Amino acid sequence: MNKSHAVASRRNLSQKFPFNFVLLHFVLAAEFLLAVYSSSSYAVLSRHAVGELGQSPSHATWTSTIFFVGRALGMFLSPWLSQAWGRVRSLLSAVVVLIVCNFILAYTEDFYLFLGMRLPLGLAAGAVMMLCQYVLMDFYPVNKWPFVTTLFGFLLMTTFGLGPTVGGLMQELHWNWRDYFIANFALHGLCFMFLWVFLGKREEKISHVHFDGVGFLLITLCFFSFQTLASRGQDEDWYNSLFINVLFFLGVVSLIFFFIWELAEKDPFFNVRLFLIPNFLIANLIGPLSFGALYGAFSILIGALQQVGYSSFLSTLALPPMLLVLPFLYPLSVYLSNRSDPRPIASFCFGLLALFCYMTSTYDFFNRRSFFVQSVLLSQIFLGSMVGILPPLNRICIEGLSPRHQQMAINCGILLRTFSFTVGSGLLGTLLEHRSVFQLRRLVETRSMFDPQVVEFLQKLKDLGLDSLQALKVYAETVMQRSYILAVDDTFRFCAVLYLIITFWIWATKIKKLRKESS
Repeated sequence: MNKSHAVASRRNLSQKFPFNFVLLHFVLAAEFLLAVYSSSSYAVLSRHAVGELGQSPSHATWTSTIFFVGRALGMFLSPWLSQAWGRVRSLLSAVVVLIVCNFILAYTEDFYLFLGMRLPLGLAAGAVMMLCQYVLMDFYPVNKWPFVTTLFGFLLMTTFGLGPTVGGLMQELHWNWRDYFIANFALHGLCFMFLWVFLGKREEKISHVHFDGVGFLLITLCFFSFQTLASRGQDEDWYNSLFINVLFFLGVVSLIFFFIWELAEKDPFFNVRLFLIPNFLIANLIGPLSFGALYGAFSILIGALQQVGYSSFLSTLALPPMLLVLPFLYPLSVYLSNRSDPRPIASFCFGLLALFCYMTSTYDFFNRRSFFVQSVLLSQIFLGSMVGILPPLNRICIEGLSPRHQQMAINCGILLRTFSFTVGSGLLGTLLEHRSVFQLRRLVETRSMFDPQVVEFLQKLKDLGLDSLQALKVYAETVMQRSYILAVDDTFRFCAVLYLIITFWIWATKIKKLRKESS
């Protein structure tokens, strides 16, 4: 059966069985959300998982970042998979991989098996995220495809606001991390059964598409090396460690050989010549920088709220307010980016992100008060401006490219932005730790044991019935907590400066004026 007949037969589902057609939308959306939330929801439970598997809490970041390496590669490979294996077959195969990986992750007792399975889990999740969209597009004419991409764009953006909250809620209900993977195993299995019923017997045309295996292996080695370096560098004492030095060497060498190989490849895995185009280069520097910093800022904000006594669930409630702007800012950004100069909307969104980071750096985590509004982090609404960043960045990225290169440019941007999650949290975490040590030393130097305020504080503790050693222990814990929060403030000020620079940097790109259509 040729491709046009296969597509036509699938469209018959919408005409003969409208209820099944609507249900298929829900199943594909549910499978998409399961794949998307498998990173953000797990992040809240990651410390419990690695602790039970006998590792230090610092290994939790490693289990998250290796997942993002897989997701980045899976999303990038999905166009090739859809042609070489067929969209439906590739989607069903990816869901099977998710089912198997979640089952192993739920029952394994070995940390390194757990860590290793996070990579194929990410690969399959990334593929599912793209293939769900490709499959649904078959049921619509080309002029309706923007509806499909906008629908899944909405769903994707919810992961930043609701994903961590889902994980926190599970913990609040006393579900452990193994229950989380068992639930995913069951839900993916349910979605697979529905997808098999709707799509399993439909034939697709398979194309023999060239696959640049060498380029894929080189970029995978590069990503894995730098991801592990960023995640483990602080614990391994950076370049005083042979392990870190070997990773750095492998990462640099594989990156160099990757560029050389791709320049000589007729049908490259990643068209590195696109970096010679200024708009593409700037968009794909700004995108990874901004999203990597944003993911790291999420982790640090949740950690800061937990540090001052909030539960995992309550600490994640700082993120959902960002979704208040999603229903109107995202479609507005899509509309303006496609019909006018995308730089103003991009600059506006980055400016709001800078404001969010600055306001967070001034928030009093101890008295729960902000200069903007008391007792409520209303600044979190400004965080919602992140939902308006992707459409203008994509438009800038493809500016001036031929239609043949536009999809490749978009896929390259997705690859780099997703990979930035793997290094963003690690590097910002390192900055946080260094600033925490600096602030602790400064507090110790400026608040000695003979300081009148310190003496008064210790005396109040003794009046409450504590002996001298207990009072000193409480004081030391208070100083540690205060130094951590001051370091959080410093880190968010750094992010505020970064986003402020990007607000103006975006204007270095060049956008041609759109021609007005004649009436």
